[in-house]
Amino acid sequence: MSGRITSPPMASSSVASHGNEPVSDTARGNDSSASTDSNAARRRGSGGMLSQLQSTVKRTLRATSKTVAFPFYTKTSTAPSRARPAPDVKPAETPPPRRMGPPRALGHKHERNIDAIVPQSKAIDARAEIRFGLPEDMHTPEGATRYIGTQWREVEANGNFSPAAVDRLATAIAERVLAGPVGTHGSVPADGHRQAASHAIMLSDALAHATGGDPVRAHAALHALLDGAHHEDPRVRADVLATQIALGASGTGLQTLLALAPHVLPPHEAGDGGAPEIRREAFRHALRAADHLLRSKPADEIGPTSLEELAALADKALPVAERARTNSSRVAALPATPEPMPAWLANPHNTLAIKALQAANALRADPAANCPPHQAAAYMAWRNGFEREGPGTDLEKTQQRFFKLFTYTERAAKTGFGVRALSGFLGKQKSPLSALQNFGTGGLLLGHPEQEFARFTDTVDALRTRLVEQIQNPSASQESKARYAVRVATLDQWQARMAVKGLRSSYKLSSSDLKKIEVRARALLPDRPALGRNEETPASNESRERASGGAASPDLVIVGDDEGRRTRNREAVRAELKTLGKMSPEQLRAWANESWSAADDGVPAYVTEKIDTLQTRLSGGGIRPKPGDANTQFDAIGELVRQMPDTYDVRFTSGGTLGVVGVPPESLKAFSKHLKVPTFTAVPDVGYVQGRNAVIDVGSNQHFGHIFIGSDVRRTAYLGAGAFFGWGLDKKSHFSAGVSGGLRRSYERGGPRGVTIRTRRSDNERPGSPDAWRTTMLDILDTVRHAGPNDEAPRNAGEMWGGVVQRFWKDPSVSINWTDNRDKTSSTTASAGATLRGGTAKTKWGPSLGVSHRSVSQAKNRLEDQTGSQVLNTATNSSGRATSVSASLVEGMPSAAMPHHSGHLAALSFPSQPYVGIGTTLFATNTNAALRIARDGDQTIPEHTFKDTEFGTFKDFKQFVDTYRSEWLTSLGGGDEARKKLDTWVARVREGADAGNLIMGERAHMTRQAGKNMDFLLHRKQRLARLEKPTPAQARELARIDADIRQVLGNENSWRRASLYVLESIGTQRTLGLSFLLNAQSSQSVGGVREVAALSASS
Repeated sequence: MSGRITSPPMASSSVASHGNEPVSDTARGNDSSASTDSNAARRRGSGGMLSQLQSTVKRTLRATSKTVAFPFYTKTSTAPSRARPAPDVKPAETPPPRRMGPPRALGHKHERNIDAIVPQSKAIDARAEIRFGLPEDMHTPEGATRYIGTQWREVEANGNFSPAAVDRLATAIAERVLAGPVGTHGSVPADGHRQAASHAIMLSDALAHATGGDPVRAHAALHALLDGAHHEDPRVRADVLATQIALGASGTGLQTLLALAPHVLPPHEAGDGGAPEIRREAFRHALRAADHLLRSKPADEIGPTSLEELAALADKALPVAERARTNSSRVAALPATPEPMPAWLANPHNTLAIKALQAANALRADPAANCPPHQAAAYMAWRNGFEREGPGTDLEKTQQRFFKLFTYTERAAKTGFGVRALSGFLGKQKSPLSALQNFGTGGLLLGHPEQEFARFTDTVDALRTRLVEQIQNPSASQESKARYAVRVATLDQWQARMAVKGLRSSYKLSSSDLKKIEVRARALLPDRPALGRNEETPASNESRERASGGAASPDLVIVGDDEGRRTRNREAVRAELKTLGKMSPEQLRAWANESWSAADDGVPAYVTEKIDTLQTRLSGGGIRPKPGDANTQFDAIGELVRQMPDTYDVRFTSGGTLGVVGVPPESLKAFSKHLKVPTFTAVPDVGYVQGRNAVIDVGSNQHFGHIFIGSDVRRTAYLGAGAFFGWGLDKKSHFSAGVSGGLRRSYERGGPRGVTIRTRRSDNERPGSPDAWRTTMLDILDTVRHAGPNDEAPRNAGEMWGGVVQRFWKDPSVSINWTDNRDKTSSTTASAGATLRGGTAKTKWGPSLGVSHRSVSQAKNRLEDQTGSQVLNTATNSSGRATSVSASLVEGMPSAAMPHHSGHLAALSFPSQPYVGIGTTLFATNTNAALRIARDGDQTIPEHTFKDTEFGTFKDFKQFVDTYRSEWLTSLGGGDEARKKLDTWVARVREGADAGNLIMGERAHMTRQAGKNMDFLLHRKQRLARLEKPTPAQARELARIDADIRQVLGNENSWRRASLYVLESIGTQRTLGLSFLLNAQSSQSVGGVREVAALSASS
């Protein structure tokens, strides 16, 4: 998932996520002639103190979200910004006078994210005993040799072996690895021996693990492994296998093993381009399975000497029906083993690893092998990180959650009004696809505003060209030419007005527009008769040039002056003006049909397609399935996959809440029959609400696409106090007025958890197939839809999983993840209101005005994939504030919070129910920081590991960019061109940064070298972290590694500036039910972020 940043409820952010990721350049729209006028107007009004003040007020008061409330109903929405051409701006002449400091709002958020991924206590507890971090020279041949010797003496051998044996081993590693083919003898490699030193240290760790810290055994295993010769001593052969297993525990370790001893995986001829990766992954997963099986083996017992021998030993631990079939022509025959099964293999939790090992051995021998279904299913689960099978395991939980997709489609297909109205209450019968039915995609599939405006101008230009051709047609009547001229002028005026106001689905022409259209239309019509060029007349083509849009007809010459023609043109134009209505895609379609039918031609397919596309984009995306058929709901998910813009994601939720909520003091007084003069009331404000929401998220990032299916259990508690002061305005208290205020401290916890299906954007990041993720994801959806009997829908999770296994069991581009997401939000809300009541002694009603200010002191999100081959590890930290205002009749309760994007998976805030009113959010701002580590095949992907810094105001964003201006100019290539590019982009952002739902940020990608350092450290940490009882020396070494990981993540040199971007948080949330003393509500929402501008360092 996108992994956008966690943000407070008043503003969305980027994890995720989204996320979606802002990596593309700002698209160049198709600037029309109309846009020139609008940009000129902007330039004229861009200077002066009054203009600056107006701009500041506009940015401050621009509503973030709008809420409409009726009894037991609330709808909060944030619409996408309208399409318009990119503003023509002039960047500042002079750069900032000095290097500024980062905005104070940023605080220590990035440090807290590092703390979340690598807790500081684990790295600092040992500070008093050890140096902080690993030796600086350990990546040099001399430093590596010294480090290996020190490690064996102080950590591995632990004083049980002679120093001479340790020195002999360290020397042998230096000679065989640092000065051998992997290193370079007599010359310095490009990386300065860094890779060879890393290989030597990882090999040393593996030998220590394989031999129990015995340097003598390690020395023998070292030479046997590197030489590849068959050793007579079974102990040495067992140590060699154990060394391979220790290295193959991670993707980086496997690379080291294959670099040092390529003979362990000999080449295999295969026609499939993906076969090498399948074999390599099969080898790694076979080593992982062997490691799992050998953990219970007594240290003094000689282990198996090959993976095939281990598989044969473990086969008897399986039920008879699942044991290997040695007579199969497609599965390598297992060697006969007369020995009884060792006791340490007799563990029921080993069955998945045993079957996965057997399947991996078959794939290692032949990547085209077809294993029995139970082995294929085990390998599918094993390569995705599941280690156990059966009821109650993570694997069974993942399968059941995946199957929920069918439950959601069936619920969304129901058409009964009562069933649909009650869905979600008490967290029952919920389906996120119902939100898609009700709200569509809410504009979340739209591109940059200038891109969307270019679609509009492209469509208009296609029709305009046809109309101009008809004006030029000599055989057309004067009335027809007048009609076409009015339509051309109308299209030009429509385009000009939309460039200023922003594109909307329909536009009603004003009287001013009609006057301009009349002037333009008359200019397009010739007031002089047209004669052939061969006739003796002076050539004057000015009128014809106007009619043809600037190009004179080669066959006609306009001569003479016809007052009668001028009068007829004027009257015809005015008659046509009376027929004009609203401009919309439907009007374009009607004009196109009439224009082409006049020549007995059909409207060209490309014109129809342009109009259809424009109509779809103006409606917000067009994916809005109707209830009645479950297949229709599945088709809608597939259409989301097809249309999802790169690095976007859309989230749909449905669920309900139940709890007890406090009653505002003004509401308490409304129950009384009389309002004394004056009256003061103060009451505590206490509440607790718990909810459960179903979530579906579809999207992509730079490396893979995803579909998430999960559930969000959320709890909110708050404590505060409120006061009310009122007056009776008549003797019988039929009329009264009052003011109220309150202060509340809230705590919210939750987070969606569920299954994430990920598919690579392209195999091995080949640029030729950037949309491979869509093809694979659509194949997965089609597979699960027809996994049941007779190619119909599966009846249970087992049938569904069997279909996925059969098709994708060895496909490394498909990852099935169990994703855990946890977030916490702490906030303080201050509110004030004024009300006027009138009526009878028993009931009173009237207007109520309210304002509340919410300050989120900290919002933390932690997203981690517990399983899967393509995994994310994300931490985000946010803070922000927003002011909400509302006006209502009867009584005004706190308004609903807008839907928002929290981490990769959005968190749903619980809205209170206002009665009959409207509300909006103003002054919203937030500051977010995110850290995401992306790994594929157990290796860090530097290009998709990022650090995001986001701001909710242009002032803070501009200050941040100015702080790192020199670094950004370097990233953009340096020189005047880089300065112009950066300043122009920032100036354009400033022109559009007038909404409270904007997020402006910077993304920094991890450098390749930092990624290699992370893999090296994580590989070494993996061995020590899984020790049940590490020695004090091993614990200290683990603390050193954690400290060094923190150093890599916190070092500015580990990151390169990749892009600047602007996102907008948009979405819709609808809430039904009661929130007065008792909270019992259902809610549905569609939300996410849309990229509106981006500047890439690679552009």
